[in-house]
Amino acid sequence: MGCPRPWVVPLIWVLTGLVIGALAWASPLYTEALWAPGNLSRYHTDIARCLSCHEPFRGPTPQKCLVCHTWEAFQSRSEPDVRQLHRDAIQTRQACLVCHTEHRGVLTAITIGRVENPHGELIFRATGATSCSDCHVIQARAGKPDGTLQRNAYVERLIQKGEGAHQLGHFAQCLKCHRGGQLDIEEEDEDEDDD
Repeated sequence: MGCPRPWVVPLIWVLTGLVIGALAWASPLYTEALWAPGNLSRYHTDIARCLSCHEPFRGPTPQKCLVCHTWEAFQSRSEPDVRQLHRDAIQTRQACLVCHTEHRGVLTAITIGRVENPHGELIFRATGATSCSDCHVIQARAGKPDGTLQRNAYVERLIQKGEGAHQLGHFAQCLKCHRGGQLDIEEEDEDEDDD
């Protein structure tokens, strides 16, 4: 049995051709809008071309990552446990995407499941920090991350800005007062009865 309407198959071919033609025409003009799932993190904003990280039809590959993130870079700039983790991953040819992600926004952490940021993007705007390690000592212990708070200029400035509200042990609760990630806090209205 064939198609009851002879015009259906040619219509499907024409519509498919139009969609492919529109994508082919728009791709060079609007690459980001068509293909990128979101903004790059602050660590990769200097990357101008998709092909710097992505292989056509395969996506990001360790070979592309290792062009910039060389073993020598890990050796010179990383803590010993981070260095060993990456050495093992490179030697076993583990995909970087097992632990890292991208295209989720400028201030988003790119390490999956390592250290979650309970403060949201607010903490970076409030302190001027650019990384969790600006305020925390990040160490892996027994497979779990430990983010011990440092007592440095970033943290001291935040304590002073809080005028008593910012206390050690309470920084993870930023969004209780800073609703919507705003730097200014919303004061609760105090209604006074003059009766």
